[in-house]
Amino acid sequence: MYEVTMEELTIFVALGFCCGVFISVFLSRFFEVVHLHRMVQETVIHLIWMLAKMTEDIYFLRQLKRSAMEEAQLTPEQIKVFEETDDKFLTNWKDTVILSLVSRSPRHFRGMLPFKSWNQAISFMNETFREERAK
Repeated sequence: MYEVTMEELTIFVALGFCCGVFISVFLSRFFEVVHLHRMVQETVIHLIWMLAKMTEDIYFLRQLKRSAMEEAQLTPEQIKVFEETDDKFLTNWKDTVILSLVSRSPRHFRGMLPFKSWNQAISFMNETFREERAK
């Protein structure tokens, strides 16, 4: 029968301790990264959601503006020019906001932003909300 000497037992215990420390440190770092990824993704989703709500408010204000222009008896052509200008401004604003969000995010987090335009960002947000509801 094979006997384990005190030196061999000490080596096994020391190796086991070192492996335990390594695994503990590795797992804690891994879970920190996973937690950080999830936190950043939720923050981005909520930022997009707030931007979408702001856009809804802007569309409501546009309706009020249209009503005010009609009450001021502007011609339909004048109203159309104002609305086209507002559409261009709003489209530029939405795309600029998304591009700024992507370009100003830290390099290591840009992979978590799989969108480059407003429509892609809204699709990403809706898909994420659908996945969360399905859980």
